[in-house]
Amino acid sequence: MPQLHRSPTSTPTRSEDRRRNLLITASELFLQQGYDGLSMDAIVAAAGGSKATIYRYFGSKQALLVAVVEYLCEDFIIDLKQLDTSGVELARGLEMILEQLVAVVTSPRHVSFYRLVVNGSAHVPQVGQTWYEHGPKFWHQLIANLLQEQRQRGAIATDASTSEVPAILFDALFSHLTTRTVMLGQTCTAKAFQPMIQELIALVMRRLQVA
Repeated sequence: MPQLHRSPTSTPTRSEDRRRNLLITASELFLQQGYDGLSMDAIVAAAGGSKATIYRYFGSKQALLVAVVEYLCEDFIIDLKQLDTSGVELARGLEMILEQLVAVVTSPRHVSFYRLVVNGSAHVPQVGQTWYEHGPKFWHQLIANLLQEQRQRGAIATDASTSEVPAILFDALFSHLTTRTVMLGQTCTAKAFQPMIQELIALVMRRLQVA
């Protein structure tokens, strides 16, 4: 069932409500059937209305997929946006972020989503860029913000370079997670990845010469 639970900041118009409902329905169907297996007729049958309505809002199946990917990316990071790492030690802050990453990526919903992104990118190149802008880039920035705060607190050596740390941390863990869950089809628990999280954090701590 739909898990998209963003609350609008203002009362949506009827048109906005209709567009959002179409996105929710299309999101679930794309996750279940993939890009190749889903037709616009099937979306209309599930959402009601007509194909003309969908084309009016999104223009094409390709554009609808891009909108779905952006929408789902935002849904996956709702809880992450509430994460408060201010005032905690660097190691704990990194642990909090990486634990959230594990929780998201090991969920069955994200497994279906990532398969959709990989397959969809082959048909619609903009899918990959949209996924990166609204997914990995957000995680990178969250880690970068934590490192900047820690440097200001004197917890990171002034001459230590942190520019590549967000990508290194995210890419290392994300790649491992998706290999296990998406490519190998393994069902994994968050607890199983704690040793890797701790090892990655230890490497970062040594690299940054934490005071």
